[in-house]
Amino acid sequence: MESIDTLIQDRHLEMMKAAIPYLNTSRQKNMAMLVKFMELQRTMALFQNSGNDLRMCSEEEREDPVQMLNAIREYCTDREKEMIDNIISFVQMFSTYETLFTIT
Repeated sequence: MESIDTLIQDRHLEMMKAAIPYLNTSRQKNMAMLVKFMELQRTMALFQNSGNDLRMCSEEEREDPVQMLNAIREYCTDREKEMIDNIISFVQMFSTYETLFTIT
C-alpha cells in the first residue's frame, strides 16, 4: 500500500528536511516552510487531474471499513490499537449477524 507521502516526496525534499537541524534558527524556519510549501504544491498537482485520485487499493478494499481501520492502526498507540480492534470486532460481528439474517 502506498501512502500519499510516497507520491509527493522525493529524495530532494528528504535531503532538504535532513539539512534543517544543521541550519541556524531563522533559516530552519524558512527551510521548513519551503519544504511544506513544496509538499503542498505537489499534493495539489496530484489531484489536479480528475483521474488522479488515490488508487492505493482495489475498489472492494475501498468499500471495506475494516481495511481502512487496519491501515490506520499501524500509526496508533497501544490504547488506540485496542479501540480499533474493538471497532473491527464489532463491524465483523455485525456483518456476520447481517449475513445470518438476510439469508432466506
